[in-house]
Amino acid sequence: MKKITLCLSLAAFIAFFALPSCQKINDYVLHHPNAHDSLCRVTQIGIKGFYGNPDQYIVYYNAKGNPDSLIDNNPVGEIGNSRYFFKYDNSDRLSDFMWAETIESGMPWFAIIWHKYVYVSSDYIVDTTLTYAGDVRDPAPAAADAAYYTIKAFTLDGQDRIVKQWSIQEPNEPPHAPVLENTFTYNATGNKVLSDPGLTYDNRVNVYRTNKVWQFLYNDYSLNNVIKADFTPSYNEFGLPLNLPNLSSNNIQLFDLYNTDSTVTISYACAAPHGPIDY
Repeated sequence: MKKITLCLSLAAFIAFFALPSCQKINDYVLHHPNAHDSLCRVTQIGIKGFYGNPDQYIVYYNAKGNPDSLIDNNPVGEIGNSRYFFKYDNSDRLSDFMWAETIESGMPWFAIIWHKYVYVSSDYIVDTTLTYAGDVRDPAPAAADAAYYTIKAFTLDGQDRIVKQWSIQEPNEPPHAPVLENTFTYNATGNKVLSDPGLTYDNRVNVYRTNKVWQFLYNDYSLNNVIKADFTPSYNEFGLPLNLPNLSSNNIQLFDLYNTDSTVTISYACAAPHGPIDY
């Protein structure tokens, strides 16, 4: 496997999971009305993985209410048995996000993808993504063991939503001036403008609004959930969806999880409401 050496500007990215993980849910409330972060948080995500096997991903949170890990509850040894890990910096911002897998009982988890975030300013975030070849059997691998890496950046608007994505470095190529790759826009109702005419929005609370980490990772700050016009989700008393359509054929995967089922099921832990819920 080809090794890489990161330049000095990336030296701060080498230490993994070195900082304590802490963040208060209410600190991550988005600056728009009717944010529901303080009421519910996602606890399980149900899909069907490879070969149609039922998968239940369990979400664990740290002491401050932020996602700490997302764990596939299937027995170790099944193809695609995955874990996702989250870490935060001293300012309680997401600093590391790693996808790891294991396929043999008793064997250590190995890294697949490792995102490392640097907050250059209040509206500009740099994402260095290390990609491993699957032979680094270490839950905290060295950056130099990655097969390759990319560097991208995100520009945020006044509501802390990603509105621009920039490319800074491609695999095994020298860095270059930021090149604009994508622009994201939101309409007057607070939903991201969709390019797919086969999709629409419901009128309830977007599942990602339960935590700003979800909104950032999956680049979805919409107020409502993306659905197909012929799909009617069921909801809990807080207006959060208990099931959503599988939109992988529309290039949308909820929580970026591979799903062979027609729907995704979602479970929550919710506090008692403080006053009426207005959708």
